[in-house]
Amino acid sequence: MAFYSKIDPEILRHLELLAEKYNPRSPLALDRLVKGWRLKEKIFMKQVKQHRMILESRLEEGEARAFLLLSYSGSILGVGPSASDGSRRLIYAGIGLRKDIPETLVEECIKLKGRVSLNGEAEFTGGSLKKSSPIYKIALMEGNPEAEQLAQVDKVTRLMTREFVTVNNKTIVPE
Repeated sequence: MAFYSKIDPEILRHLELLAEKYNPRSPLALDRLVKGWRLKEKIFMKQVKQHRMILESRLEEGEARAFLLLSYSGSILGVGPSASDGSRRLIYAGIGLRKDIPETLVEECIKLKGRVSLNGEAEFTGGSLKKSSPIYKIALMEGNPEAEQLAQVDKVTRLMTREFVTVNNKTIVPE
């Protein structure tokens, strides 16, 4: 139980639901999800610190800068800066359990649908990804030129995606 006490109770509840839904026969499913989630949070926070991103509690729909999202389920979303029409590039890396969405996804012309807040879902239009799991962390890029932000969010998200997929394969779904 001490292992579980080191994780936010809301995250734990979300992971318990995932374990029951996607792997109900495995007594180790929750342990794997928790271990994987903790590794992913460390990866996320390392990148936030290295790239001097700003942790926020919410982003308004009109926020033009690029940002990263870490969801309760341990998915990562890298969202590029807003173009003049409000569209953005999105890179998504999931948890490797769900079969109704790909483990990784790139959307080129997605738009935010409203505010993004901690504990709420990020919603999108214009692509196949309509909403995320509830959001645990929001990291906003510095106000560099749009091209720099796009390159930075792409680089950071692709790096984390590779690391997250490795976590998925070695920790969450090792069979």
